[in-house]
Amino acid sequence: MPDLSGMPCWFLGANAPKGYFSRFDQLFSSSPEGRCFLLKGGPGTGKSTVLKKIAAVLKEKDPRTELIFCSADTDSLDAVITSDGAVSAADATLPHAVEPKYPGTYETVINLSDCWNEKVLREHAKEISVLFDTNRHLHEEARRYISAAANLLEEASKIGMESLYPEKTEKAALRLCLKEFGRKKQIKGTEKQRFLSAITGKGVFFFEETPKLLCKRIYMLDDEPGAFSRVFLNVVRRTALEYGLDIITCRCPVFPLEKIEHIFIPELELGFVTGNKRHRIKIVPYRTIHSRRFTDPEIFMKNKMRMKFALRQAANILDEAVLCLDEAKRKHDELEKFYIPAMDFSNSLISSLRLRSALYMAWI
Repeated sequence: MPDLSGMPCWFLGANAPKGYFSRFDQLFSSSPEGRCFLLKGGPGTGKSTVLKKIAAVLKEKDPRTELIFCSADTDSLDAVITSDGAVSAADATLPHAVEPKYPGTYETVINLSDCWNEKVLREHAKEISVLFDTNRHLHEEARRYISAAANLLEEASKIGMESLYPEKTEKAALRLCLKEFGRKKQIKGTEKQRFLSAITGKGVFFFEETPKLLCKRIYMLDDEPGAFSRVFLNVVRRTALEYGLDIITCRCPVFPLEKIEHIFIPELELGFVTGNKRHRIKIVPYRTIHSRRFTDPEIFMKNKMRMKFALRQAANILDEAVLCLDEAKRKHDELEKFYIPAMDFSNSLISSLRLRSALYMAWI
C-alpha cells in the first residue's frame, strides 16, 4: 500500500439535515490544462485502491496533493486533488455522482464495472438488492436524526446570540485580520470549499493533522453555543478575500450553507478553527480566543441552562445518527463481499485502464 502520510485530508461531502451535501463540483479546474479522472463502479470494484495509487504518483510531484475521504467510510478515498486543482481523480458514483462536463477533453471516465462478472452478481441479486435498500434506509434515518439535532443546535446558537456583542466581535476580528494579513493586494483572493469534519459511523470525525500540515499558527475560537464563531469567521473570510488571500473555507456539516467552522490561509500558514465539546481538537493553538469575552455575562447566565439543555439533547440525537451510519457501513461491507469475488481484472478491458494510467503518468 502506498505511503500517503503527510498529505492534507478533507471531506468533499457530508451527511446533512436535507440529505447528502456534496461539493464535488470543486473537482474541476478552470485551467485549460486541467484533467479529471472519473471512476465508475459499485462497492468493492477497486475505486479507492486506484485512487490511492494515483495519489502516490501525485504526491511525488506535489506533496500538498489533497486526499478526499468518504464520510461513510473514513478509511476509503473518494477523490484526490492537486493543490492547484489542475489534476483530480474521483469516485464518481452515488451519493456524489459526477458526470463529465466536457467528455473526452478535460475528463476521462474509467468504468471499473466493465471488469465485473455480471453472471456471478445476478446469482446473488436478492441479497444484494436487500443490502442496498437497507443501506439507503439507514442513511435516510441518520439524516432525520441529524435534522432533529440541527434544530436544537440552531436554537443553542440563537440563545448564544442573545448575549453576544456582535459589533465588539466584528471589530476584534477585523483588528486581528489587519494585524495578520499584511498589505492589501490588487486582486481578490480565491476560495476552496472543504469539510474538515463529518458525522460518521465513528462519531464526529475530525482530520486533526491537516491544520498542523497547513499552519504554523492557529487561532482557536472557544465557542460552545456556536454564535461567536459565526460572526468572527464571516469577518475573517470576507477580509481575507478582499486582501487578495487564497483561503480554504471549512463549513459545518450540519449547517453546510449557513455556518463556517474553520478557515485556513496556506500562503500565511495561518488558521482559525472552532473548538467546543463537539470538536475536541487536539491542537496546541497559537492563541485561544474565548467567546465569553464577547458576551453579556448577565444574559449569558440567565440563558445558560436552556443552552446546555439544547446542546445535550442535540448530542444525544447525533449519537443515534452515528449508530445508523455505523450499521450502514456494515451493510456496505457485506455488499463488498459479493462484488470483490466478481471482479476480473485480467480481461482486455482492464488493459485499457492500464494504458490510460500509463498515459496519465507520462502526462504528469
